[in-house]
Amino acid sequence: MLSYSGYAQTNTLPPNGNVGIGTTSPTTALQVNGKARIDSSLTVKDSVHIQKNLRVEQDVRFLGLAKMNDVKVTNDFVANGLTKFNGDVKFTNLSQIGVNNYSNFSFLMANSNGLVKKTDETALSDYLKKLVYAAPPVLASPCQIPGYSDNPFWASAPQKLYSECGDVFVGIGTNTPSHLLTVAGKARFFDHVWAGDAVSIGADQSNFSKLYIKNNNRTAGIELTQVGNPQAYSKLIYMEFSEPTTEIFKAHNSTLNTTPFSLNANGDMVINNGVQDIFHLYSNGVLSLRGDNSDENFRVETSGLVRCRKIKVDSEIWPDYVFESDYSLMPLEKLEKYIEENNHLPNVSNQETMVKEGIDLGEMNLKLMEKVEELTLYMIQQNKELKKLKKEVEVLKSKLAE
Repeated sequence: MLSYSGYAQTNTLPPNGNVGIGTTSPTTALQVNGKARIDSSLTVKDSVHIQKNLRVEQDVRFLGLAKMNDVKVTNDFVANGLTKFNGDVKFTNLSQIGVNNYSNFSFLMANSNGLVKKTDETALSDYLKKLVYAAPPVLASPCQIPGYSDNPFWASAPQKLYSECGDVFVGIGTNTPSHLLTVAGKARFFDHVWAGDAVSIGADQSNFSKLYIKNNNRTAGIELTQVGNPQAYSKLIYMEFSEPTTEIFKAHNSTLNTTPFSLNANGDMVINNGVQDIFHLYSNGVLSLRGDNSDENFRVETSGLVRCRKIKVDSEIWPDYVFESDYSLMPLEKLEKYIEENNHLPNVSNQETMVKEGIDLGEMNLKLMEKVEELTLYMIQQNKELKKLKKEVEVLKSKLAE
């Protein structure tokens, strides 16, 4: 064995025991007190223990397991291959990042195998939607678990949101829904509302009708308005039917057990005042009106015949003006000539006009009275002429008798 000892230096190389470089009292097989440089590779078959800093100017490869209690990266940390974290990863400086600007943010997402990938907020949003609305596994569906009382899972499809469980009650504004959908408050729809079965307002569904409205606190059960609607030929109510026995409209008084108004598809229309039918338009076109008593006061037959007790026509004038002193009575000679030329009385429509336009009863009665009063004046004139002639005849008889 080689043995050397130099007192001018602090190195020792004994034939056995520890070797010290930079120290005369090594405590391990090789102890270097100071910097050491190795220009080639270094192979260590056992552990390496570094009590202070470690500086590596090029790549470091860990072929086996590397355990580090506290790792701080002051510059970029790039992992080109697979990186595994068996414990938690903590970012201590997140509180210093502004929460109002997400434009520079990236998100880390991990799959079931622990693989972490960077993504943006759009991809994250799409993933969250799929996670929230995805259909649950069949075996995990709460509606197949006996005694399951929590809210059911919701599933999604294109443009749909549904639940696989049957009879799921949904409450909006209430946590105790009484129907499949219960809205405790006002609801507003900006588009078409479609009901496949029936609609009830103010009460539960009625098996009698498709639309059931029970009005307890409003002036009108139904209010329709077309004010401000520029649509041509707009309609407040449009009804379409195909069966000839359809009752188009029927109003029933449940207190009196009467029908104040009814209209059938065959044209039959009835108005009842609670005692009797005061108006009845039969399907054959006959119209019947009744008053307080049960007798029929007015009736129009299909032939055009009108039956009634009396007719009263109001008029603003009456032909008493004929008897005024300034009234111009047509001379009989002139009247005779007018009749010969026109074949009707003056100031009276001819036959052609009467047949074409009909007769106004009020106007016709006025004309008739006018002619009666004129005829009366003619008779008075003729009576005066007769008296005058009679007097002249008596004078002639007296003279002849002398």
